[in-house]
Amino acid sequence: MRRARSLVALGSILVALAALAAAGATTPADSLRAVLADPEYVDVSGLAGVAVDLRYAGTNNFMHTNVYGPFARPFLRKPAAEKLRLAAAALLAERPGWKLVILDALRPRSVQRLFWARVVGTPQQPYVADPEQGSVHNFGFALDVTLQDDTGAQIDMGTGFDDFTALAEPQREAELAKAGKLSAKQLENRRLLRRIMTGAGFSQRPNEWWHYDALPLDDARASHSILE
Repeated sequence: MRRARSLVALGSILVALAALAAAGATTPADSLRAVLADPEYVDVSGLAGVAVDLRYAGTNNFMHTNVYGPFARPFLRKPAAEKLRLAAAALLAERPGWKLVILDALRPRSVQRLFWARVVGTPQQPYVADPEQGSVHNFGFALDVTLQDDTGAQIDMGTGFDDFTALAEPQREAELAKAGKLSAKQLENRRLLRRIMTGAGFSQRPNEWWHYDALPLDDARASHSILE
């Protein structure tokens, strides 16, 4: 049953992408060309202490398909990239051999529309920004990240990425730990990531342990254009 639902979802997404292209709407390939032509964006995959596991460029995500296509590189605006560099350096100093793993970075609004169409009207809706308002990801000032230890393994955060449940919410960690739903080690791992990221100037989204913003949405919207 789950496989059947995934195949239906994949078919719907592929149809939507084909419709975008046919209608002349912006596609991920168009977005990539725009980013490569804009010096304000930085490919952060080469930063020291950073690894890349760009989930929407594969199938290990809540959409169960690759929605990025050629947009398969992690970009940030320059101020966000500098904060990431500081965070990665701080992690290396504290935990030699460890890395920050980028799960998502700059995201085209065309992809945000696909996400919204998938979740609107469902319990997952609070976890996805309305594309009409835009996500901080769409402006190049947000990161989804986790930690990788010195063996190359991603560490246990209590849930996986895109786990749109209460267990993934930082704002409920004390309650969940008290109830035995988060272990002391999982909580410690989240707090390490949070300390590293906030120490570099990021703020955490209260309902996703992996999501960090280099600028609030209103500030990003006031000072920068969205990536279509």
